[in-house]
Amino acid sequence: MARWVDRIRQGLLALRPRPEPDEERFTRQWLTREQRAAFASLSAHDRAHLVRVARTIARRAPDQRDLIVAALLHDLGKTDGRHRVRLVDRVIKVLLERGSPRLLHWLARPEPSRLRAGIALAVHHPALGAARAAELGCSDRVVWLIKHHEDSTIDDPELRLLADVDQATP
Repeated sequence: MARWVDRIRQGLLALRPRPEPDEERFTRQWLTREQRAAFASLSAHDRAHLVRVARTIARRAPDQRDLIVAALLHDLGKTDGRHRVRLVDRVIKVLLERGSPRLLHWLARPEPSRLRAGIALAVHHPALGAARAAELGCSDRVVWLIKHHEDSTIDDPELRLLADVDQATP
């Protein structure tokens, strides 16, 4: 139940995204110029969320650079330059994950129409973001953390921290 409350809170905050204070200074500390440009291409809501996640992780694990970089970039796959994940896509994904995973899988199949592009990005953003992170010169560990940040079956303490903070952070 708590996960649903967190997801609803995230959705409501997406309606009126608030930029995080000192976003530019914080991202400069952890990301290369190219990585910051990719980060900047995300929606204001996604950027604020990523900074909040990364700040939480930096407080808990300040010496884990790869984990902090992964926290800042784990949602890179939510835009492809032409389309982005919209609030409606997020809602559809959350509802169908629970109610009809087969329908969600069908809607997110490759080569989606413009109407389904956001849903496809929402579903496949871990793999898409990992591929983008690799192109941006991120370490293999960062790429792996991004690729698996929604996979709850893997036993890895850093991945678990990233996933838990991601889920709990609006």
